Amino acid sequence: MKDTDEYKSEKDTDEYKSELPLTTAGIAKFLAGSRVPGIGPAYAKALVDRFGSETLHILRYKPELAAEVPGISENLAARVSDTLTTMKVSAEVIAFLYSCGVSESFIDRIISKYRQRTEEVLLRDPYSMVESVWRLSFFMADKIGRALNVSPDNPGRLVGALVGAVKHYAENGHLFATVDEALQYASGITGITPEIISKYLNDAVTSGRLVKSRDALYLPVFYKAEKEGAARLMKLAATPVPQFCLEDVPECNGEGQKYSEVQRRAILTLVNSPVAVLTGGPGTGKTTVLRGVLDMFEKLNIQPVLAAPTGRAAKRMTTLTGLEATTIHRLLGYRQGEGYFTRHIDAGALIIDEGSMMEQVLFDHLLEALAPGTRVLMVGDVDQLPAIGAGNVLRDLIDSGVVAVAVLDENFRQQSGSLIAAGAAAINAGLTPESSEESDFMIFEEKSIRAIHDRILHLLAYELPESRGIAPTDIRVVTPQQIGPLGARQLNTDLQQHLNPDSPALRRGQTIMRLGDPVMQTANNSRRKLYNGEVGIITEVNEDEQTLRVSFPDSRESVYARSELSELTLAYAMTVHKLQGSEVEYMIFPITMAHKPMLYRNMIYTGVSRATRLCVLVGEKEALEFAIGNNPDSSRNSNFIHRLRESLNHN
Repeated sequence: MKDTDEYKSEKDTDEYKSELPLTTAGIAKFLAGSRVPGIGPAYAKALVDRFGSETLHILRYKPELAAEVPGISENLAARVSDTLTTMKVSAEVIAFLYSCGVSESFIDRIISKYRQRTEEVLLRDPYSMVESVWRLSFFMADKIGRALNVSPDNPGRLVGALVGAVKHYAENGHLFATVDEALQYASGITGITPEIISKYLNDAVTSGRLVKSRDALYLPVFYKAEKEGAARLMKLAATPVPQFCLEDVPECNGEGQKYSEVQRRAILTLVNSPVAVLTGGPGTGKTTVLRGVLDMFEKLNIQPVLAAPTGRAAKRMTTLTGLEATTIHRLLGYRQGEGYFTRHIDAGALIIDEGSMMEQVLFDHLLEALAPGTRVLMVGDVDQLPAIGAGNVLRDLIDSGVVAVAVLDENFRQQSGSLIAAGAAAINAGLTPESSEESDFMIFEEKSIRAIHDRILHLLAYELPESRGIAPTDIRVVTPQQIGPLGARQLNTDLQQHLNPDSPALRRGQTIMRLGDPVMQTANNSRRKLYNGEVGIITEVNEDEQTLRVSFPDSRESVYARSELSELTLAYAMTVHKLQGSEVEYMIFPITMAHKPMLYRNMIYTGVSRATRLCVLVGEKEALEFAIGNNPDSSRNSNFIHRLRESLNHN
């Protein structure tokens, strides 16, 4: 390598010089990436081999020297120089982050957060990013800190570890970590004793990075959501509403369907309460009761707004009630990429479906947007999988004893002979479900991953089409996890290859989409009027124009260019979490001890309860029995119940 000092001159003293330590590997990765068009991996290596750590300086200020490298034209060198000069965040900052092993997506998040201040933040305290950058862990910040020679006992590092500990608990569903939990976790990730770290606890609190309430440590956003959310809700709960008696509730709905006694009393409870919860398992009549409440609201001239946590859940809510429902984010006017909400909700009542998926922070945003006196009704099955984010809103509301709760426990689907409903109820009760090959709920025992895999392929391609007349593209394989040989990703690849190997296709990187494939929209798209999770069938592939057409339910169609294929994924298989909030008619559910980290009772219960016409479990008897018996305490660190009761006493 040449001594790059020969390329410097006196004028360089006025030129930009970063204080960040760079590696040649980080510089090469930056140059090979999409931020610098025209270079690519080979030329990036050649430039770094020639100029070493001065490569970026040469490209920015002496492009004529870069043009001496074989393959780098003067025009390309000039264009790269312009690119580096006009970047809002310096190339050195990005190359440094690459040097630390930070991924492209996290580099984007860091730059989006700090913009021109990125280098200043990195040099001052890289650990401050732990609470400020979404999903950025202490471990990633520590890589950056080590590259900057931050000492192991540096106060900023230890405060960052405490914040990282509380953030870790939040990412696992908890609103807070106890002081001991945070100290033990922080000690584990730093190698510093809890006693030493505890000396910096006050710094974390006085700086505003954590909030301490008794023995609980919160990230500020969760403390606010818990405390203010409880106060807002109990203020709404104190609103007087007209009271009715059972005789005021019709015996039949508008279609002449007779309500059960339990359903009539549930309708009465919900109509008489400014804040209420409707809960029950599949087939217990939640939709019937909700329609009854809506009928009475109409008579009372109460204008409801309907919302759900996901697009598929909102669409299903619209179908079941006949009223337009929307996602909570859309209702609140969420600004994509900006992370805040813009709208207030003007309604007589807010009805939220799939309440088990409700996160604490989102619930607080909803309550903040409501006008005084708005009724709130949350509907959900408390035994389903809890929210992915922090909080346990539905269960806490039910257990608090301070809001009205209507519980439906009479299973009408089971009475009609559905073994799906009976099976879901049995699983939820910790019992092995009954099954029958002539019914809507079947169990096939297989003893190895290969045997399970092959049986799924055979069921899809031959058994179910021949015995039940079900088209393979109408069947969904629903699995506990995304990765692994029986995960959604691998199953989608294998099922496409087995069922649809030769049809015309569009390819983009590793993605192959074929004519006839079922595909899923993976993001809400207002232009297409499609929600994340909606499934359609590819009905046309235009290889000349590099587009494909997808037909969705309700006669909707959407055309995707090759560059837009990232919006789609194959939908032969999907995870239980992806399915939550919607239903499928025909389901195959693989169950194996290979999925042991995900084998919980509520995981199996949630999956089975989402099938409406056929559910087939395929797998190991041991795994099914393990999952049904694996029902650990699902409580999360939360003081929401306490704050609800406290707020009740203050109103």
